Amino acid sequence: MKVRNRVRLVLGLIAILVVGVLLPADHSGDEPVGVRIATAKPVVPLRVMPLGASSTEGIGSPSTAGYRGPLYRMLQRDAINVDYVGSLRSGPSWLQDRDNEGHSGWTLAMLAPKVDAWVRAAQPDVVILHAGTNDLGQGVSGELTARRLDDVIGKVVAAAPHAHVIVAGVWAPLPKARTARDRLAALTPVIVGKYRIQGHSVDFLDTSTLLAPGQLHDGLHPNTAGYVRIAAMFDGEIRQWLDTRAAA
Repeated sequence: MKVRNRVRLVLGLIAILVVGVLLPADHSGDEPVGVRIATAKPVVPLRVMPLGASSTEGIGSPSTAGYRGPLYRMLQRDAINVDYVGSLRSGPSWLQDRDNEGHSGWTLAMLAPKVDAWVRAAQPDVVILHAGTNDLGQGVSGELTARRLDDVIGKVVAAAPHAHVIVAGVWAPLPKARTARDRLAALTPVIVGKYRIQGHSVDFLDTSTLLAPGQLHDGLHPNTAGYVRIAAMFDGEIRQWLDTRAAA
């Protein structure tokens, strides 16, 4: 009898262990202790289109592709699976993804007829738009440059209505066009606000005082340190947008 009881006891313990392994634990009442819940990151790659002119190409810091290289690393560090998109490929060999729409020397007026096709072909989730410097540099007024910017943004949101559009201000000092530059900076939030009222996800980042003199390569384009600072700004904006989208 003693042997039989011991066998029953052992079998009972084994049954308890098996059930404990197969059934999920109930943590419904547990409180997390010292655990940070990470922001939900996109499972599929986040398609990001860098759109603009020479700074988007990376003039001033070709070894980093301007801000694109540092931003790529920052997004990877943040566990964001990023896929740059665009019809061009440029940048250093270490940068795994060199796709972009950085057209050196182009004005907003030159970008406008092409934007619709580029965006429809790439279907980006995020568009980083930095343009207008060349317009102002050619003597175009702040008002006309703003209208051109409005036209480009309108084409972007029409081609990708669910994309998040980041509109970066002109970061080059442009001392000979300071008045026009300041006027553009004042008008851009109004333009962006119009699209936000329409339900589009568009943000303006005022970069007019972002860079210190030592962060410029030639007085017009940022150097490596400047581009790293710009990349950090874009990284923060993208993470904030993802956080907002995840919480919705």
